[in-house]
Parts: sequence; structure tokens; C-alpha cells
Amino acid sequence: MKLIVYCCLFIGFTLYEAEIQSAEPNNIKILGSKKIWSGEPHSAFTDLEHFQNKWYCAFRVGKGHAGKGDYGKIRIIVSDDGQSWRSAALLQNAGVDLRDAKLSITPRGELLLNSCEYRVDNDRDDIRNNTSVVYRSKNGTDWSKAKPIAHKGYWLWQTSWVGEQGFALGYQWGSRDATRFYRTVDGDKYEIHVDHIRPPGDRSNEHAMVFDPNGIAHMLLRRDNTDSKTGGYALLGKAEPPYKDWEWRRLNITLGGPSMIRLPDGRLLACVRRYADENHRNWGSQWTELGWVDATTATYTPTAKLPSGGDSSYAGLVFYNDLLWVSYYSSHEGNTSIYLAKIRIDDLK
Repeated sequence: MKLIVYCCLFIGFTLYEAEIQSAEPNNIKILGSKKIWSGEPHSAFTDLEHFQNKWYCAFRVGKGHAGKGDYGKIRIIVSDDGQSWRSAALLQNAGVDLRDAKLSITPRGELLLNSCEYRVDNDRDDIRNNTSVVYRSKNGTDWSKAKPIAHKGYWLWQTSWVGEQGFALGYQWGSRDATRFYRTVDGDKYEIHVDHIRPPGDRSNEHAMVFDPNGIAHMLLRRDNTDSKTGGYALLGKAEPPYKDWEWRRLNITLGGPSMIRLPDGRLLACVRRYADENHRNWGSQWTELGWVDATTATYTPTAKLPSGGDSSYAGLVFYNDLLWVSYYSSHEGNTSIYLAKIRIDDLK
């Protein structure tokens, strides 16, 4: 059924009529969604962290989504309260497209930013010309220089921490696509933990990963193999420590830009880009969506559509003060801009 929720007004947040799709009574309430950064031609691909009592949102700014001559930069904005935002840093490297910032907090208490330097003017069909890099900061404002990590051609999407270890899936684009699972203990040096975590030619790429209290890893993985009817469907992976052997099951959706969080009651909630057409090739019909991930049955159940449309999604998720905070981007109001939504989950245990 379709349920229309009239969102209450949060201080400084735009009031929205949020359309929610659910087969059952909905437990997700969108309290508000606010545009927190605009004015640049294309602001996209976000992540969010609460660090040292401040909010940090990182995203790419450029001329457009991607392309030759579009040398993207990473902007980091900061807020004391989640309402008023200001620029904290702008990371750039001449002649490269700096893409998809992913934030995490290291065991040493530093803010880590994973990104990728994409040499858009010197691309190749067999192996894409990119280098994964990390930046580090002790205060969210002053950042280190970019440090190359892993192996050239592999894009390490993000680092997820469990105890004193961090793990990241790296993928290689192009006609010789491949995946590697990397391990780090400091966010500075990354070593191969599992080579070919997915079969070559699988077109697996972007991922989100969380760990349960027993250390079991759950990974939500995007695939783009449009030559196969099922090859474009997302996968749900599971592995116990030491994360060498993975079990993979196919989900019931295609998606882009996956983010996933484990809520205090143990449930898994994802935020993804959804496509109206199978195998996600209708760029004009996209939206940003929250959905429940059931790790037992390997199913995804849509629960809420955020105010969004067109080029959109790539969310950051933080659970703070009994609310889910969601950064994302969207072009439903013109130029692609950065948004922040606050979500209440009524049946949270």
C-alpha cells in the first residue's frame, strides 16, 4: 500500500510530504530533510560522521557526474548541531577526479577519509586508471596529504572497522574487472586479505559492510553485469572471523551506492539508489530509499523513499540521540545538492 506521512517540522528543516512504500504498517518516520550544501554545479556522493562532538559530511564537487576534464574535489563541511553548516576543508589533486569520499574513525581516534584518484583523461578499457588514497585528520579541519594505498587500479570503496582491524573491498574496473578484500590495522597500510573475493567478470563494485557483536561480517554488494538477467542484482555476503571464507546470496533488487547500518536492536537498515528499470539503466528514474535487510532470508524490503529524484543517493548513515541521521545527494530540486534527513524508527527496541 501507499502511505502518506506528513512530517513534523524540525528546527531548520524543510517540511516534506514523504511518500513511503510498504507492504505492512510503516515504522519509519521522516522527521525532516534539509538541503545543507548547494551552489556548486554538481555536489554528490556523500558520507557522514559524528566526530569530536561535531558533524562532518564529505562529498565530491565537480562539473558533473563524471567525465573527461571534470577534475572533482572533495569538500568537507562541519556543523556543531546538524543545522548550520560551514566548509572545513577542500581536498584536491591537479589533473585527477577525486571521487567518493568515505569517512570512518580509526582505533587511534583519527578521522579517516577513503577516496580514489581517477585519471579521467587517460582512461583505458582494460584497466581503469585510478589509485586509491587515504587522508587523515585529528580534528576534522587539518588534513594530511593524500597517501596511495593498495594496488594501482583497485578502488577501495570504504574502510569498516571491527576491534583493532579495518577491512575494505577493492574492485578493478574495465574489461578485466576483479575484486580484492584488504585488511588494515591503522588506515595507513592495506594488505591483501582475500584475493578474488568475487569471481572475475562478476562486475561487483561498491559495498557497505557491518559487523555484529560476534564479529560476523555482513556485506551489501552492488553488481553491474547487465549482460545477465541476474548479474545486475545485488549480493549479500556473510563471513565469520577471520573473514577468509564468504557465503554469497543474491538479493531481490538492483541498487547503487549502498550504505548499511546495524541498529541498536540488531536489525540491518540500508540506504540505496533505486532504479525504476531492471539492471539500473534508466538514469532519469532514480530515487534514494531506505530498506530493511534480512540477513537470514537474504531479502531487501523497501520502507521509505527520501525526498529525491534524478541523479541521487550515496548516503552516509549515523545513529545518534535515538535518531537515524542520513546524508545524501539529489537533483530533484535542480542542481545536484547535499541533503540531511532525520529519521525516527518507532518500533526500535
